Amino acid sequence: MTILTRVGSIALAGLALASCVAHGQSDKFSLQVHRNYTSHSVAFYERLLAGRVWVFEGNPDRANSVMRALVMGRKGRLFRCFRNWATPKSERMRWSVVWRAHGATVRYENWGPKPRYAPFYYDPETGLANVEIVRADKSGRHVWYRIATGWVQDTFPRVFVRTCPGLADTAGITINEKQTSKKFDELRTQDPDAPIRHFPGSHLTGPGRTGLAASGLAATTTKAEVWSFLNAREGDILLSPRSAGRVFVRGAGRNHEIWGLKGDGTFAWIADLVEYEESGDEWLAWKLNGKTVSRYPMGYPFPYLPTGHRHPAFQLTDQFLARPFPRSLPHMGAAYADKRFVFHSEGKFSVVDRNGDLVEGPHFDGVWRWTKGRLEMTVRDDPAGPRSIGWRELASDLDKQPTVWTRSTPDRIE
Repeated sequence: MTILTRVGSIALAGLALASCVAHGQSDKFSLQVHRNYTSHSVAFYERLLAGRVWVFEGNPDRANSVMRALVMGRKGRLFRCFRNWATPKSERMRWSVVWRAHGATVRYENWGPKPRYAPFYYDPETGLANVEIVRADKSGRHVWYRIATGWVQDTFPRVFVRTCPGLADTAGITINEKQTSKKFDELRTQDPDAPIRHFPGSHLTGPGRTGLAASGLAATTTKAEVWSFLNAREGDILLSPRSAGRVFVRGAGRNHEIWGLKGDGTFAWIADLVEYEESGDEWLAWKLNGKTVSRYPMGYPFPYLPTGHRHPAFQLTDQFLARPFPRSLPHMGAAYADKRFVFHSEGKFSVVDRNGDLVEGPHFDGVWRWTKGRLEMTVRDDPAGPRSIGWRELASDLDKQPTVWTRSTPDRIE
């Protein structure tokens, strides 16, 4: 079972990669711990790239940099053109987007003897779509490098037509007559509206997922931004780096929960999410049965992406809060058979009688929360303590049918 990355794997890889340092970064940096998660999901990149052109400069830091264009055909066909020399227009070249350890990654097939992978980082504000990969520097250390910088557009630049005549027609792409410059920077200024900005769904990203090569391996977000992200999405379906469903649930103090979901939306596991400090660094740890199985270094790219969907459990209490009228809840037992419950924000509820009037005496209010997939309700001063019910049973009791997320559910991009 994988939650993020196994601590055992971290330990083994960390021994080999603990020296992976660049730009003055501390030797505590590890490629296996400080993951360079890509900015968006597989579904997002499929929609962004299909039927469009990625215009980019390969090896932008080198003197022999070459301006290039890749046409991403809608049916997975790949067409490539370099400004200063033609390339074979092989019908066999293909592209797709797949989940890998660092998230959604573009896969090129039949470009060479084996598939190539390109982790993309898309910036909605500028429209830039850059690629970073791991490679060894001159000292043999493995670090992240930005190997291509560019943008995605709907048209094929005129400057490439002479080198690759007929490619635009074959790919079904319109030629951009404004883009004639042989210089990369000038090409963009010739049509500043060509790069696609704020593509639908681009808001569905996580903290700090902007590229570790761009930051020089330095932190890309803050503790405050991470907690703001999690708190704002409590009860939402999030995606792990390999597209499994996750749900963040707030607890007391520094102890919270992560619900791991199977592909059909049912529970795979439930872990404790614990914030802690170690040697001056701040971490989040995923714990199963008290054992740390994964951890995240606060401030680096966060491993979860939003989907825009709510977990069914939270859909139920969302309805309670949106329509705060007295409800009968059979799971509260015989002692409350003649009572009704009104849910309030901040995890509180009131106990009322059949007429909707507050109950006299000590047992007239309480607190509620979701924990381990169950709605737990505690009436103040009730000697019986908390009473709970699973979300499916609750939905059945109330004759509700909340929407269940599965791996095939499209992201909600509006």
